[in-house]
Amino acid sequence: LDSETQDPTDVAEYTLRETNKMIEEFMLLANQAVAKKILDSFPMFGVLRRHPPPKDEALKTMSKLLEKHGIRNFKFGSNKELGASLEKAVKKDDPYFNKLVRMMATRCMNQAIYFCTGEVQPALYSHYGLAMELYTHFTSPIRRYADVLVHRLLAASIGISPLPEQLQAKQVINEQCDKINVKHRMAQWAGRASADLHTFLYFKSKGQQSAEAVVTRIRRSGLQVVVPRYGIDGVVPLPEEDWNVNEEEQTVVSKKDAKVKLEIFRRIFVCIEADNTDFRNRTRLSFERVLGEKERQEAYEEMEAKRKEVAKEMYPDRLIPEAN
Repeated sequence: LDSETQDPTDVAEYTLRETNKMIEEFMLLANQAVAKKILDSFPMFGVLRRHPPPKDEALKTMSKLLEKHGIRNFKFGSNKELGASLEKAVKKDDPYFNKLVRMMATRCMNQAIYFCTGEVQPALYSHYGLAMELYTHFTSPIRRYADVLVHRLLAASIGISPLPEQLQAKQVINEQCDKINVKHRMAQWAGRASADLHTFLYFKSKGQQSAEAVVTRIRRSGLQVVVPRYGIDGVVPLPEEDWNVNEEEQTVVSKKDAKVKLEIFRRIFVCIEADNTDFRNRTRLSFERVLGEKERQEAYEEMEAKRKEVAKEMYPDRLIPEAN
């Protein structure tokens, strides 16, 4: 951010360090231990967090797409199988490929939610993403109300204080969980809107930019792309009069030149610019051209170096959310 105007001067992804991962692991284990304790003490009105398995059809589609790119036997029957498949989904000549595959897998996931244990069958308690049978949120009561409820349940379960009467009814707990889930989604939307605004302000100050992008999804409305240089994603509109879109095969062919064919993982150049039409404060992406087969791709190491150079500029105070 600019020290005087507070406008962003660049945009980049946040850099995670080994210490982040270590502390996160301790927090996950603490949350798991607390979940077991409060469920043992209050099996009918405990507050836990569950994560349903991913969308099966979406993963089947993803598996077919990966097979076209040489990634075979992409199994996802369990979280262990999916994790192993993601580890193997690599290309020696493209270090960024595995990251893209993981991003696509994330989009196949369902949302994790809070729930009252007395309202859900025990078989559905598990957290798919963390591979845990029981899980809750305990470690951040200063910023999440779910953790406050869990602290009260834990305090009662170990005899520190009595459980408030309003927390001894399934209906009340269930209503609280529903409200928390709604507020959590609203907070996510607000966070995305904030990131979008800062990205818009950055490109407003820098002017029109051209950058390499990678196609991650194809829809009638356009190409879903990731721009590695800036750590952003977006939709590149494709005028219907210029392109033939095949969503089932995830391909796009130019009506003007049949040799121009776009598919998943294809690299293209996009134009990025701030668009304040109707005061919408959005960042607009538009198609420029396809990156030629013999044209040099931006080296992964160079791309990472550029992001690190600007990492402190865009979001110096950004908080890292827990991965659960």
